[in-house]
Amino acid sequence: MAGILRSVTKQFFIAINAGISACMLLLYLLPHSNQDYFWILNLFALAFPFLLALQVLFLLFWLLAKPRLSLLPLLTLALCYSLIRPVIGLHAPDRQAEARPGSLRVASWNVHLFDFYENRGQLDPAMLQKARQLSADILCVQELVYSLDTTSPLSLERVKKRLGYAHAVTGNDRSFGVHTNIKTRNEVYYPFCLGIFSKYPIVQWKKVQSLPEYNHTFIWADIAVDTDTLRVFNIHLQSMHFVKNDYEFIENIDQKDVDQVKLQGRNILRKMKSANLLRAQQVNDVRRELEQSPYPVLLCGDFNDVPNSYSYQVMKRQLNDVFPQRGWGLGRTFNFLSPTLRLDFIFHSPGLRPLQYKVPDWQLSDHRPVTAVFEWPAP
Repeated sequence: MAGILRSVTKQFFIAINAGISACMLLLYLLPHSNQDYFWILNLFALAFPFLLALQVLFLLFWLLAKPRLSLLPLLTLALCYSLIRPVIGLHAPDRQAEARPGSLRVASWNVHLFDFYENRGQLDPAMLQKARQLSADILCVQELVYSLDTTSPLSLERVKKRLGYAHAVTGNDRSFGVHTNIKTRNEVYYPFCLGIFSKYPIVQWKKVQSLPEYNHTFIWADIAVDTDTLRVFNIHLQSMHFVKNDYEFIENIDQKDVDQVKLQGRNILRKMKSANLLRAQQVNDVRRELEQSPYPVLLCGDFNDVPNSYSYQVMKRQLNDVFPQRGWGLGRTFNFLSPTLRLDFIFHSPGLRPLQYKVPDWQLSDHRPVTAVFEWPAP
């Protein structure tokens, strides 16, 4: 009887281990899949850090209990090497290259309107100061807000100066274009903009909008950096649109009864499906525009998606993610839910060489900024 129990237990653990391996390896099919039908594969990308941890535990378990079976997790980890690299950075800050004279510092930050609503129609001065302290030559901002009144302290010209930049371009995707904050004063604002701020001249720029809906806009700017020209993209892909109740449910799911889990779980899954489908369309729009660039590209943005997702892998086929090259740890950029959520990225053309990558541990927005330093290749 004991022998049968051991055999059944062993087969059970083998099946679980094989299932985890399959979930991890299926991510290789994601960029080649039709997201209308296989969007759910993105959930494996979301769970990948946890699947990876379980795989490592299985490796240790089999080494102690049945060394011969350790081949399964070992082989899976080897096959998943290119999926693991975007998740765990191996370059500690003290091992990163020094910024050299002539290098280019870039930053990207979803600033949550600089807490515009929380500050009753004013931009948080502490956040503006922190953004300035990033000392970026090029700063890409998501969820920017500014006033259309040129005499207002919130006009784009004044916001640009407070951030310390000489040049700026912005794009807005609301179909109605503007909105009024009637709680403070009768002043018209552009909300939820994408902005590119630069210390170097902006030669030309473009706003691309495939649909008249939120997050269906991205912008690019050709920036003259000394004797070279760089095309900088700023994008903000579709959010899950989780509200406070959704976050509370996820964080306290173990305290909910079965009916609550079923009801709210379906609602969250519906939001995730809708967002994944829209992100797939958006990132393909960005990819088509990227292919037309005559210059090296830097792409910054809030993907609202994790490494190895469809959006990430599509972008990775054309550009390099700085984090695997210079990042450290998990590189968390979202301040809520799981510490594994790296949602904000800086991608670059292969011709640019990254020297540094950092994620300041700031709690000022729901997102943390990401910064990178590049140098141009030698002629």
